[in-house]
Amino acid sequence: MSGLLTRHSNESIVFRIERRSGVWQVTRDGRFCGDFLTRRSALEAAEALAGAFEALGGVARVDAAPAKGD
Repeated sequence: MSGLLTRHSNESIVFRIERRSGVWQVTRDGRFCGDFLTRRSALEAAEALAGAFEALGGVARVDAAPAKGD
């Protein structure tokens, strides 16, 4: 996941969590970040990345698909 937090302050990014092919996938602005076995672990990772980005002065949002048989 290197290079995910290289944006400058005052920029906005979106982390998205969706279930694909049996795993939960996290993307940042449409680019792959990682696959996770549970929705919870994907959400925790996306929230941690969003928090780190905000600590650098940016604005981050986490959008998560609803859980359907996690």
